[in-house]
Amino acid sequence: MRRWYERVSSRAVSDRSFVRFGGLAGILLAISSWAAVAVYYTVAQQGQDLVGVETFRLLYALVAFWSLFAIVAVYWVVRSQAEAWSLFATLVGAIAAVGTITASLYQVSATRAALLANQTTVSPASPTDPLFVQTFALTGVWFLIANLLLWRMRVPRLLVLLGFVAVADLFIGFLGALSAKDTIVMLAAVVAGAVGGPLYWLWLGTVLRRLA
Repeated sequence: MRRWYERVSSRAVSDRSFVRFGGLAGILLAISSWAAVAVYYTVAQQGQDLVGVETFRLLYALVAFWSLFAIVAVYWVVRSQAEAWSLFATLVGAIAAVGTITASLYQVSATRAALLANQTTVSPASPTDPLFVQTFALTGVWFLIANLLLWRMRVPRLLVLLGFVAVADLFIGFLGALSAKDTIVMLAAVVAGAVGGPLYWLWLGTVLRRLA
């Protein structure tokens, strides 16, 4: 009985089980991202309804939370290609994910403060993520390195190319933030949150579960 329990326990917390869960997290990330975009353009009314904005920010934080598991799962898969680069990318990606979670939750608290003060608007800027350094720039760095390593493996080439499109979109969004071009930032966010990002993670999540 004890040996059976040990075998079950070791299987439950094995590296393969984490990679499989990381793949599931990627799929859940895609679903959460689509839900966030839907809430933003319906319930939040593009930033006009504060309760809707709070819901949107919570979903955005959930997207970043799922990415933590997916990023580590990708590291475990690609580390044989370049240990140092894969570790560096994982650290950058984890910092970006935690930073995005923090920025989103800050916005949730700011929205609640605005509601208590009977205000109708809340500042979109977050002091924890100035100029979208973590949301766009650091996330883009992870995408770039991770997909360069995935290119060396037997993964669908179209998936990796979609990852490079995400890299370009994220860097364009960061440059738009630097140049104070809100239209570019919004367009990059829509592409990343509604099209390229979810499709990429949905596909990559499926691939991770297969590779596990």
